[in-house]
Amino acid sequence: MIPLEEAQAHVFAQITQLGVTTLKLSEARSLFTATPIRASVSVPPFDNTAVDGYAVRSTDLRGASLESPVVLQVVGTLAAGESANLEVGPNTAVRIMTGAPIPEGADSIVMVEDTSKGPNDTVLVYTPTSIGGNIRNAGSDIASGDVVFPAYTEITPAVIGSIASVGLTEVEVIKRPRVAVISTGSELTDEVPLPLGKIRDSNRPSLMAAITEMGAEPIDYGPVPDDYQQLKEVFTKASKECDAVVTSGGVSVGDFDYSKKVLEEISSNQMRWMQISIKPAKPFAFGMIGSKPLFGLPGNPVSALVSFELFARPSIAMMMGNPNPFRTVTKALVPEGIKRSSDGKIHFLRSTVRFDQNGKLQCEVNVGQSSHMLSSLAHSNALAVVPDGIGIDKNGLVEVMLLARVI
Repeated sequence: MIPLEEAQAHVFAQITQLGVTTLKLSEARSLFTATPIRASVSVPPFDNTAVDGYAVRSTDLRGASLESPVVLQVVGTLAAGESANLEVGPNTAVRIMTGAPIPEGADSIVMVEDTSKGPNDTVLVYTPTSIGGNIRNAGSDIASGDVVFPAYTEITPAVIGSIASVGLTEVEVIKRPRVAVISTGSELTDEVPLPLGKIRDSNRPSLMAAITEMGAEPIDYGPVPDDYQQLKEVFTKASKECDAVVTSGGVSVGDFDYSKKVLEEISSNQMRWMQISIKPAKPFAFGMIGSKPLFGLPGNPVSALVSFELFARPSIAMMMGNPNPFRTVTKALVPEGIKRSSDGKIHFLRSTVRFDQNGKLQCEVNVGQSSHMLSSLAHSNALAVVPDGIGIDKNGLVEVMLLARVI
C-alpha cells in the first residue's frame, strides 16, 4: 500500500487547467473567471432613494416631532424609472418611490411611515432627517473603474447579478470540463425487472450527479460489459471526446483484466494501479490517455464516491481553475468517541455533523460502514477522517470532510 498523500501528489502533478472561452453570462454558472472583471460604469448609476417617502431638505425639518410636525408643500411625484425633472426648494417636498433619482435641491429622504397627508397637497413630517439619510449614492455598490471580481472567482448567482449590473452580458471563463463517466462489468444492468445475478448500476448516476454539482459537464457512456473490444471502443471514444474520464470497476486485484489491458494499451502503458492505505477505496488507478486524465475508481458504490472525492473531484476542480479545489476539512467533537484497530490505513467514516446548543460542531458516526452500503453515505453530510491507530477518545476531536450542509 502507498500513502494517500503520495497517491494524490502523483495525480495532481499531472493535472492542467483547461483553456479560456467566452460565454454568455447566463451560461457561466459555477465556472471561474479567467480575467479580472472591471466596471466601466458605477452601480448605482445615480443617487436614488432607498425607501418610499418624500425628498426633502434636512434644514426644513429641524425640530419636527409628533407634537409639532413640519408642514411641507408637495410639488410633485417621482416614480422609479422616471427622470428627476423636479426641484425641492425651501419648505417643499417631492413624493418619491424606492429607486427613483434624487431631485435637485433635496439632500435626504423621509420615510412615508414618518409622515401623513395634509390638506391642499401638503405633507406633515414628524421626524427630522440628516444629510444623506435614506439615499443610495451613485457608486456606493460599485464605482466605475473598480475591479469587481479578480480572476479565478467562482461565478455564483450573486456574482452573475453583479456582473450584469455593470452592463456585461458575456464573460471570459475557464472552460467547463466534459467528463466521461463509464461503469464496467457484465453484472451491471438497467433492465426492469432485474435479472437474476445482475445488479443495478448506482455508480454512474451518483458520479454524474457529483460532477454536475461541482459545475462540470458529465457525459454518460453507459455501463460496458467485460468485453475487450467494447471496452476499447468506449474508452477510446470517451478519451477523444472529453477532457477527463471517470470509470468505476475493474481496478481491484482479481478483477477480469479486460479493462486493465485496454487502458494499458490506449495509455501507452502510462497507467498506475495503486493500493492506497485508506478505507474504503483502497484500489485506485490513474493514467493519462494523451493529455486526458483517467481516474479508475473502485466498483463498490461507497468506495467509488470516496475515491472520487479524494482524487477526481479536486482534479476536475483544478482543471476548472478553482483556487480552492478541496472540500472543507474542519474539526468536530465526538461525544461517543470512535473505536478502531490499527491496520495501516486512514479510515473515512460516513458521519453526520451538527451544531450543538453551544454552537460547537459535533460528529456522530453513522451505522453501516461497509463499502456496499450506499444508503449510509446518502444519510451522511461528512466523512470523519480517522488516522491509523486505536481511534478517538470520548469527547475527543476528529477531522471531518464536509460533503453537504451542516445540520
